[in-house]
Amino acid sequence: MKNLESLFDQLQITTNVFHNGQYCGNWQIDTSGTGFINFHAVTHGQCYLHRNDDGPVLLEKGDMVLLPVDSPHLLSPTKTHTYKNVSASSIPVSEKLRAEGPVLLCGYFEYQHPLMRVITKELPEFWIIKKASKESRVLHESLQLLISASLEVSDSTFTSSVLLNKIAEVVFLLIVKHLMSKYSSTLGALLHPAIANSLQALHNAPEQHWNVEMLASIANMSKSNYAAKFKACAGVTPIKYLTQWRLRCACTEIIQSNKPLITIANQYGYETEASFSKAFKREIGVSPSQKRVQARPA
Repeated sequence: MKNLESLFDQLQITTNVFHNGQYCGNWQIDTSGTGFINFHAVTHGQCYLHRNDDGPVLLEKGDMVLLPVDSPHLLSPTKTHTYKNVSASSIPVSEKLRAEGPVLLCGYFEYQHPLMRVITKELPEFWIIKKASKESRVLHESLQLLISASLEVSDSTFTSSVLLNKIAEVVFLLIVKHLMSKYSSTLGALLHPAIANSLQALHNAPEQHWNVEMLASIANMSKSNYAAKFKACAGVTPIKYLTQWRLRCACTEIIQSNKPLITIANQYGYETEASFSKAFKREIGVSPSQKRVQARPA
């Protein structure tokens, strides 16, 4: 679990719970479009999940659905639905709940690292966690804690938001831990001591002039075996991964700090600002200076 937490920190996964309220009457919602990992938890009542041409799935209090690849979907109060626009205003949980109508806690897990695209593609398009399921006691207890916390009225909106985000993050960590043994070869391999140790070294010193031989040596593997294993798991070569890691970390540094660009370039293994800028634009889509301007408030 500790290795998984460390990997999640490095992948910079953040949680955003954006809805916690009750839907009444004729309504339907589709929260796809963020590009991230969506989820819905039913904290009161029931509703139906509609997935493309598949039949409707009943979601009851205590159930949760995870959408790893941001798939189009609809939630509605009935087995039938329409793709026409339908009003979907909700009542905040801070107000008195009505007897009829589900309360939904909705959010998404945001990530920036390209490796997450590889991992999410290995997971089911929809994964439904039923309250009655016995797959993982710890996972279900954490999910029920999230549901209980979402129904408590706090004096501070900020406090409620922070608390729900933190509990949801734990739930997601447990979900991935549970799923990776069944679906994700990438996560499993990256948590393997040999691969994990070489990645940890790379993450800790991105400025170093790494090559496959050095990383394979840390993993105690031959160069060819390491390269093949790494690409099979991560979907890219070790050097491509290194480039992506450096530039994504540099992008965060550019946004969050006022360091000169040459300082950031050197920090992530580039000797000149010109070579850094060329690589950055190829990976991120804009130059480092443009990225910094975009990140600053107007």
